[in-house]
Amino acid sequence: MKRQSIKKTTAVVAALATAMTSSCAFSAMICVKAAGNAAFPYTMFAGSEEAGALTVNAKHLNMNGSVAANGTIVTGKKANINGTRTEHAAMDMPYVSAQIGSRYFSNAAETGALNISDHNVNLNTTYDVAGEASFSGNLNMNASVRADSDISISGNVSNIHNAVIYSEFGDINIDCNNVSLTGMIYAPLGNVTITANNINLNNVVIIADTITLNANNVNANYGKSYADTVGTEWETKASYIAKFNSYMMDVEAENILNMLSEYYTVTPLDAGEFANISVTAPLAPGFMVTMDFDVQQYEIEGYGNLSIMKTDGVQQMSTIVLTPFNKDLPLISTDYMFMGESRISYIEFYGLGINGDENIAAFDSLRPLQEKYARFADQPPTPGWFDEVRTMGLFKVSTYKDDDAISQMLYDSFRITLDASTVSPDLDAEQRIARYTNTQEYVDHLISNPGVSTAIFNMCLGQERTSQFFNNVFFGTGRYQP
Repeated sequence: MKRQSIKKTTAVVAALATAMTSSCAFSAMICVKAAGNAAFPYTMFAGSEEAGALTVNAKHLNMNGSVAANGTIVTGKKANINGTRTEHAAMDMPYVSAQIGSRYFSNAAETGALNISDHNVNLNTTYDVAGEASFSGNLNMNASVRADSDISISGNVSNIHNAVIYSEFGDINIDCNNVSLTGMIYAPLGNVTITANNINLNNVVIIADTITLNANNVNANYGKSYADTVGTEWETKASYIAKFNSYMMDVEAENILNMLSEYYTVTPLDAGEFANISVTAPLAPGFMVTMDFDVQQYEIEGYGNLSIMKTDGVQQMSTIVLTPFNKDLPLISTDYMFMGESRISYIEFYGLGINGDENIAAFDSLRPLQEKYARFADQPPTPGWFDEVRTMGLFKVSTYKDDDAISQMLYDSFRITLDASTVSPDLDAEQRIARYTNTQEYVDHLISNPGVSTAIFNMCLGQERTSQFFNNVFFGTGRYQP
């Protein structure tokens, strides 16, 4: 697993409309799931409700310990489970990042994406990885690894001794000829897959959304010490998903910045007084919602202005706006709203072309995205005057399990537009004035004919400061005036 513009009526209405229910859930985030903290009772637990949530494809399975899944459990005929086998368990996922972190990663070496490959790999350092972690070779592992995203292990032999392998938001994949492991494998939002000729799991606990073991022989024994760490008192799903949402906002913004850097020089700008904006708006009589926005602004040299805005409190949302001034390309405005496990995603393209939008070549490649992502339910915005100037839009409803695809929709939109920019000529002085004029008229119209969202900014900042924010930072018209 890898991952909005303030002008949208529906975007902010949706954000505010969910804030009340989100705030009600927020008070429950710190609650534990059960009284007492006995040992976790299962050797393996899969939280998915899907068929085959826990699957062991093995000629021979011998397990000393109990297994459970919220979906079904699939094993071969020669499966000996010396313990209970519970399907459709209707059990909460144990979210125990704090327990695991304090016990196993308090002194971990922090690093970015980690890739260790050698004929023989001896791992004796515990790592906390901001990104993905991969290990390739004959692995002798005497330390633990936590990663934000996916963890992969491949090679001939993997001997893992008293270690915790923890992917906070991603998958764990082990693909070796022979696997011997003592410890804990934990991927509460992802999938654990182990493929080998022989899998020996001694003193283990494996917890994930789905678990798949592929081998000729699988031997597994319950790990009491790791089960004690998991216990029965857990963080709520709402709290854990909120952390995942925050992570996705940062990942998507970073990936867009990295993508832009492949094409143009990207320079951070000082957003000044608008770097942090607090907006308080009425959701219902007697109920006010405050959203604190962090705003970043960048110059895309030879292209235009980029703004990134996010709020990460009770309400979580992210906005990215790319405004071209030196190219006749679409203004891209994205709104990603995170409401617990649900998402509303808007990607809008405003041609504002100097010779008509039909002559902006990017749209020929952008339109197929509507079919590519048609499998996701549509959430059209409230009709407004901007419908007349919006050339195209992608408006989707999804859940956190769709985030890889929904993030890819964002990346596709930017990649296609940036690819088009490489063959789109720079505008001459007269054309830049025409393009700027179209963009400025659009921004002015947002302020003089406010929808709900702009009206909220007008109310909180005042119309004059809202105009300064829109022009100097959010769209950059004040900075890039020809």
